[in-house]
Amino acid sequence: MNRVLAYVAPVALIVATVACGGSAPAPAAAPVAEAVPATPAGVVTLLEPIEGAMGGHIDMFRWSAVEGADGYVIKITAVTGDRVVWESPVLTATETRLPATVALEPEPHIWLVTARKAGQPLVTSATQKFTITP
Repeated sequence: MNRVLAYVAPVALIVATVACGGSAPAPAAAPVAEAVPATPAGVVTLLEPIEGAMGGHIDMFRWSAVEGADGYVIKITAVTGDRVVWESPVLTATETRLPATVALEPEPHIWLVTARKAGQPLVTSATQKFTITP
């Protein structure tokens, strides 16, 4: 009997409130799922050449590993004319030397690395600038 009264009492209160000219209490709102911001799978940190490096011969490029990545693509762009000088095939190591067929002209360049997983981009580094000197 107590269970029935516990259920009937709130309903009776609502009916009595509405009958007397009041308004029924607002139903409880359903919880709203909050949007969770996407977070990158990791961060690619460019290690060599460092930002602002200058030299007559720069051909070694190193970067940090990204958890979950199964490959990396390095892209080197000449600042003058914004032309891509070299884009690597997918590499599994976190360092590479320029192929002998790629010659960097004496000018500023930028480079970046994109970590990939299953053929898809996972996360891309910020760019860093280096300059080949005559």
